[in-house]
Amino acid sequence: MTFSKYIKYALLAIFLLTLCACDEIDEQDRFQKVEIGFGAKNVLIEDFTGQRCINCPLATNTISTLQATFGHDRVIPVAIHGGDLTLAAPTGLANAIGNTYTAERGVSSKPKGEVDRTGQLLDQEKWGTAVLERIAITAHVKLGVENIAFDVDKRELTFNVNAAADLTGAQGLMQVWLTESHIHKYQATPDHNRYPQYPASGYDLNYEHNHVLRACVSAKDGDALALAAGGSDTRTYKYILDADWVADNMSVVVIAYNAAQGVLQVIEQPVKQP
Repeated sequence: MTFSKYIKYALLAIFLLTLCACDEIDEQDRFQKVEIGFGAKNVLIEDFTGQRCINCPLATNTISTLQATFGHDRVIPVAIHGGDLTLAAPTGLANAIGNTYTAERGVSSKPKGEVDRTGQLLDQEKWGTAVLERIAITAHVKLGVENIAFDVDKRELTFNVNAAADLTGAQGLMQVWLTESHIHKYQATPDHNRYPQYPASGYDLNYEHNHVLRACVSAKDGDALALAAGGSDTRTYKYILDADWVADNMSVVVIAYNAAQGVLQVIEQPVKQP
């Protein structure tokens, strides 16, 4: 057995054990921060979801389990509300950019997810295996977000994004998104008879939505990224936040990717500094 296969099966065993006993793990043990440099690969989950999708909360639970297993810094989810089974802004969470990405990826049913831009829309039951495969890959790109500033009066968010490559270099695109968490709005919920933890009414008016895609700050598909071996690049981004977005609940998500390799690296940086 090769070393990479050994790692894959070891991680799978850890993941399954967590599924069986996650309620018994101390939260402080689950969510220890991992410092990310060259080598450690984070994984992006694009969760195509909707407030009128009754099974989408189950996909959210799958994401929570994966983050509890591997760490919030290692599994980066983005909830994309667009297309069918959504509610439009301002009462809902669907928006123009979410509708665009949903249509471009050919999402015809929900919940569906794409893990690390590998070209497959997957049911939630397959997300764990896909994360295991991608998290074992060596990352040759390092990303960082610095100098975050928010002008309350102008509602202008400003920040720098740093990208660096090791001796292999990197070619592709760099996408910069804004997400928001702790949004309490309507959500259709799974069948109460099968999942008694959800309301018998079939909906929750105060459901907490997290990692919701609010805006794309870069070009829609990303800005061109061309890093020479050992090279680096720093860019400044600005965005005016909508009046009802809570800046302290928002994060910057940076995705470096290309068509051949999928996501090279992804990071999430909260706007609110500790």
